[in-house]
Parts: sequence; C-alpha cells; structure tokens
Amino acid sequence: MSDVGRPWRVFLSHTGDMRRWPAARSWAAAAEDAVKRLRHAPVDMQYFAADDRPPADLCVSLVTECDLYVGIIGTRYGSPVRDDPERSYTELEFDTATALGKRRLVFLIDETAATAAADAGDRAAAAALPSGDPWAARQAVFRQRLLDSGLTMSMVATPEALETGIVQAVAQLMLADALVAGPASPSAPPAPAPARVPRQLPPEAAAFVDRVHHFQRLSALLAAPDERRAFIGVVSGPAGVGKTSFAVHVAHGVRDRFPDGQLYIDLRGYSPQPPLRPEEALDRFVRALGGEPTQVPTDLDELGELYRSLLEDRRVLVILDNALTSEQVRPLLPRPGCAVLVTSRGPLSSLVVQDGAVRTTLEPLEPIHAEALLRALTDAGLGPGVGGPPDPDDPVAVLARQCGYLPLALRIAAEQAALSGLSLAELVDELAGEHGRLDALTGVDDPNSEVRTVFSWSYRNLTEPLRRTFRLLALHPGGELGAAAAAALLGMPPGAAGRALESLVAFNVLERPARGRYRFHDLVREYATERLTADEPEDERRRALDRELDWYVHAADAGDRILAPLRRHVELDAPIAGTPPVAFSGHDDALAWCDAERHNLAAMTGLAAATGRYVGAWKLGLAPVTFFKLRHHHADWLAASEIAVATARAAGDASAEAWALTNVGGACLELGHLKRAWEAYQDSLAGARRTGDRVGEAMTLANLGELAEALGRHDQALDYGEQARDLWRALGGRHRDEAFALRDAIAPAYLARGQYDDALRAYQEAYDLCQGTDLQAEGLILRDLGRTHQTMGDPAAASEAYERALAVHRTSGDRIGEAMTLRALATVHAALDDPVGAQSALLQALAILVEQDRPAEADEVRAALRDLGLDPGEA
Repeated sequence: MSDVGRPWRVFLSHTGDMRRWPAARSWAAAAEDAVKRLRHAPVDMQYFAADDRPPADLCVSLVTECDLYVGIIGTRYGSPVRDDPERSYTELEFDTATALGKRRLVFLIDETAATAAADAGDRAAAAALPSGDPWAARQAVFRQRLLDSGLTMSMVATPEALETGIVQAVAQLMLADALVAGPASPSAPPAPAPARVPRQLPPEAAAFVDRVHHFQRLSALLAAPDERRAFIGVVSGPAGVGKTSFAVHVAHGVRDRFPDGQLYIDLRGYSPQPPLRPEEALDRFVRALGGEPTQVPTDLDELGELYRSLLEDRRVLVILDNALTSEQVRPLLPRPGCAVLVTSRGPLSSLVVQDGAVRTTLEPLEPIHAEALLRALTDAGLGPGVGGPPDPDDPVAVLARQCGYLPLALRIAAEQAALSGLSLAELVDELAGEHGRLDALTGVDDPNSEVRTVFSWSYRNLTEPLRRTFRLLALHPGGELGAAAAAALLGMPPGAAGRALESLVAFNVLERPARGRYRFHDLVREYATERLTADEPEDERRRALDRELDWYVHAADAGDRILAPLRRHVELDAPIAGTPPVAFSGHDDALAWCDAERHNLAAMTGLAAATGRYVGAWKLGLAPVTFFKLRHHHADWLAASEIAVATARAAGDASAEAWALTNVGGACLELGHLKRAWEAYQDSLAGARRTGDRVGEAMTLANLGELAEALGRHDQALDYGEQARDLWRALGGRHRDEAFALRDAIAPAYLARGQYDDALRAYQEAYDLCQGTDLQAEGLILRDLGRTHQTMGDPAAASEAYERALAVHRTSGDRIGEAMTLRALATVHAALDDPVGAQSALLQALAILVEQDRPAEADEVRAALRDLGLDPGEA
C-alpha cells in the first residue's frame, strides 16, 4: 500500500447496471462519493471507455496499478470475458486483485434491495432483478465463493449504507498504515500509550566473551519484576572494561521480557561535553514514548511525572549509559514493573543504599578470556590457542597482557594486528618499546598507562594524515558528527574526509553508529585530546575550530532559508576557505539535517561563546529558529537565544542583541513564561528603536500583539498589531510580514471582541498578502477564515474555506495543519447534518495524528468519533 500522505487509486469493481439504480442515487455514485470524501481517486472501467486495449487487458492493467480493490457485488453476473467466457469481468477483476495480493474490500448488495426498488417503480432496479439475468446461477455461485473466501463481507441495503461502509473500512486501512508509517521525521526520536514502542538498544558488540556469571545473575533478577518498585542494576568498572557492551548484551538477552520497549541514552558522565541534565534525558524519553511535542514540559518534576505516566501499565527496559552521579540518574528511574540498567565508572553507592540497586562490578577479563577475544577478532590461529599448553611467551598471551585485559584495548589491538601487515611477534615488540616511551611521559603509576600504550601504538601506526585527522576530531564539541562537518573541521574535500574517517573506523579508533555519522569512545577521545595538545600547533587548532563553526553557521542558515525562505535571516560572509559547500535538496532534507545535528548545534553554540567567537555564537544561536519552532524544541530555542543575547552584547552589536531578545520572548511565549516574554519583547522593542532597526521594531510589535492577545488584552493586541502593520507598509515589500501582523494580532482581537465582519476582512487581507509567499501560513489563514465563517453561522462558507486550506496544507506538507483543519471541517459537516462527512474528516485526521505521534489530539478525535456513533478502537 502507498504511503499515508498521498492519495490512493481505489479500483471500484461492479457491473454496469450498478450505475443505473437506484434512480435517486446509484450504488456506483455512492461508492465514488465515499472514496472522494477520503480524498482518494476512484477508478473503474467507465473512465476508460475510449481505451483501445481489449477489455480484459484493461481490467488487469487498472487493477495492477491500484492501491486498493473495492468490490460492489450486486445481483447480476455481468458480461463474460470474451477470451475467458467461464468468468465475468467482475470475477476477473477480483481474481486479479487476489493474485496480486492487493488489499480487498467486498460489499454485497442485499438481494431484496432490487425487489423493493422495483416494487417502488424503479425501472432500472427491475431490470437488475436476477430473473432477467441469463447468468443468474453463475452470480449465485460467485457470491457464495466470495462468502467462502475468508474475506470480511459487508451486506448493504442502501447506497447510503454502502457509502458509510466504504468510508469506515478505507479509513481503518489508513489508520493501519499510519501506525506502520510511524513519525515522519528522524529524531527522532515521538504516543502516551502502547501505540509507540521504542526500540533504542544499540547493536551488540562482535565476539562477546566471558561475563557468564554476571549475565546469568542479572538476567535472573530481570526475569522476576517487582510490582512494588522498578529493578535497578548498576554496572560499574574502569574505563574500557566493557560496561556498555555488557549492559547492551544483557538487554538484548532479556528484551522479550520487556515487550513495551527499550530506551537507551548516553548521560555523558565521563565526556568532554557537560553531563546530560536529567531534564534533557527525560525530554528525549517522553518524546520517544510518544509524548505530544507541544505538551512536553520543561520543569524537571513535571517531566518526571509525564515520564512515569507514559510508562503506566507498560514493561520497559531503560539503559542509562555513562552516568556520573546518583543525582543524575534518580529522576530517570522508571515505574514499578519496569527495569533500568545504569553503567558508570563510579560506584553510585547512593543508588545501592537508598534505592535498592543491585551492583555488578566488572573487572578486566581473565587472561584466558582476553586471549579468546583476541583470537576471535584476529581470524584465530594465532599461537596455540585454547586446548594447547599455557605459554606465557605466546604472542596472543603477551598482547592480551599488554592491553591490560581491557576489551576496548583488545579490540583496537586486534584490528591493528589485522591491518598492520606485521607479524604478531613484531607488533608485540613494537608495543613493548612504545610502552617504555610512554611510561617516561605519564608515570608508571598511571592506571591507564597500559591502555594509553595501546592507543599510542595504534596512533603511531597511522599515516601522518590519519594521525592529524584523529587528533583534530577531538576538537568537535558534540557527540556524533557527520562527514561534512568533519570535512570542515579538517579542511578537506568531503570525499577525502570520508575516506579518512572510514580508515579510522577500520583501525577501530573511531566508531560509526550510523551511515555518515562518527564518534569516539570516550576513552579514545581522551587520548585524542592528549595528542591534540601535544602534536597539533595552536594556530592549526584555532583555524580548524573556526572552519567547523563557520560551516555550522552556514549549514544552519541554509536549512532555515529552505524551511522559512522569507523569514529574517542572519547575514553571512563568504564561507571560510576549506569548508565544503552546503546544499539541501528540499524541505525534508533540511529538516532531517537539523534533527540529526540538534545537539551539535547546541554544543557548538556554547563552545563558540566560551572561546570568544561571539559573532559566530549569536549567528548560530539565531539561524535554526524555524527548526526549533517546527519540532517544538522550545527549551533549545530559549537556550540558544539566551546565548545569542549575551554574545551579541559582548560583540557590541546592539541590533543583533535586540533581535536575539525577540527570540527569547518567542521561546518564553511558547513555554508559557508570559511575564518574561513580555519583558524580553519590551527590551527588544527599545533596542530596535535605539538602533534604528525598523524591521526588528515591526517584528517585535507584531509579537507583542500576539502576546497581548494570549493575555486576553484584546485592545492592546489590536493597537500593537496595527502599529506593526503600519510600519510594514511604510517599509514596503513586506507583504508576508504584514500578513502575520494581521493574522496573529489584529484579526484575533477583532474576533475576540465580537467584531466578526472586521475579523473576516482582516483574515481575508492577510490571505491576499500572504498568497504565494508562505504556503504554511496561507493554509493557516484559510483555516482561520473557515473558523470565522463558522462563528458567524455560515457553515457552507466555512466548509469551502476549510477545503481550500486542506489543499494548501497538502501542498506545503503541513500534516498537523491538515489534521487540525479536518477536525474543524468535521464540526461543519455535523452542523450540516452530514454524519458520514463528519466521520470521514475525523477518520482522516485520526490517521494523520497517529502517523505523526500526536496522542492527545488523537484521543480527542476518537472521543468525537464515538460521539458520532463510530468506535475506531485503539488504532
């Protein structure tokens, strides 16, 4: 079946007489109306009367191309196929759909319907009676074959019942597809109920060895959930000992016991980035569990309450990787019936003492298991191996000892052994010599000296260009980075950078969690940072970071210009030499990039501010504003805007500071901090006027109007909105911005004051100004027009406006706008005494809301459908 977003081709299979009766409204007309109500395309043989292909070939072709087959089976058999007279064209269509595996809906017309219609004087119905059909016996056999096919059959007696049945059945298929499709964007990670089952476990490490006792113990504890509290397992041990691999290995082994999902997050406890705050982790979890993005709070306590409510009656396993403290973990503990595994270098004793956690401490592998891991990773055959007499001089045994029996170091050493071309004995000798050199640098008491030796050995065996790549990557302030960002950091063409990154992956000193995405293990990053300080000149480090920041600013700006082409954008200089060009193929590509880079954008903005790169910091803080709005990352928007205010002030750019204050106000408005939003807008307005920034002044006036309306100050909203409108007119050529002043402040104020004609004129003017400049806004204004007509008691005009809005929403890709307009349209159909139309609109809205993971609105739509006498179930 096709994707949820595009119209389906619905093949309507019926005999020709179905177009002629009942006289008032035929069965075929009712079926076509049902399909059109759901905004799909009806197809049947009548539309292709002029086609010169043989009818049988045409039948097969049309059924092949359709997304859905709908059979409307009446009382007459129809014409036998010319080259296959043992079956009718209707049978051929059904058989073709069956052979092709098409989804099929079949509706049987009640045989008494024709008799009743004929008795009432319907001549076409009289002609359709079985008594006038020479093939009546065949039709009886065909109908019985359908009844015996296992398909669900619906018996209908009137065209109205057929229309309702098709609407409901097709809408249920749309809902099923929406559930399969899931959310439309990558990060993404996004329903408050079992409709969303997160599967976030990372893949298992290759060649996992040992830890059998620990695995059995933890697995047994996880197998017996305690209904009074969540099970908490703490996996502790030194860096590189394999805590994450072990926790993931256990999780994969028991995931069937947690059918409602598995959550995973890196808390960055031992990372160059700041540790992940519990609020950030909870935000990701509630979105992954299906929390409505517009309703995700920012307060820690409220986030915790929502997180636990989303886990109600669910069994979910949570992995909290790389935790720093118990305080970081405690807000993330799930409900009873769920379980959590926490990994940390520290003991997290507070969790054990206060929360009843069970601690598992991992030590380096036993020598025999370390050697087994090396053999498994190096094609075996190295030394005598298991089963031979112990040999302390066996190169495998020596290499395992040199790696400190740590799994991370063993994996790096094994990969180096496989790729270096040297014999194992030569590699052992080289590593021994390197160990002595590093001991002189780090001190023999350094607990990480053995592992550092392995890293150094791998580093020295890289070519100089790869060594440079390795150490410069340590400058990246975020977690994962993409190939293009790495190319900018390295000052390389993207192709060369990609090859260098893949080489580091091959040497096992860099991880590739997803295609085109790379990251360090935190212990390897520490070593790369050491080498960066020791081996890379300071001016090279500075230039590399300048390039990466410049690339992020240009990329974020390029994405924003696609997402909102007429929004005010930051002014940029030409890209720094050595940074790759930025190009997005369209809206979805730009949005996907923003999703993938969300946390890097925050990290880079913070680093730019901390290192005195003030201009880059405020520009990067303001560039992705449209993304923050679209994805409802309002806390991110506020944090970036606050940095932009501080760095614009530090750079001495008063105009940029005022602009950034406008964004602080916008984020606060979305977060419900209305008092602070008002203060920020007032400061922004003063700054814009002080600097003569008339564009900024007009923007802030319109924002103040919107905020005043939200505060119920309708007269003040109207005043600010009119000031903004007049200023946009004076500036000239700012039709889209003038439209926003009308739509966000002036028209709503009129509507709230009961001045409906004025509101209607304002919305219409906004539409005329906005048409052709901003499709998303155009669709929203059309919906506002419909709402105004509806308030004025003109449902027909409201319906027309809503239908126009739907067409624009579909063109712009505004799926949520489409769903909201469908809900509004349903109320109009209900007012016009059209329950089937209301059900149709609500079912379409429900399919979109399920697809987009908007559970709160979806539940509201389900309730509305039940009020109309239709139970959509839990789909």
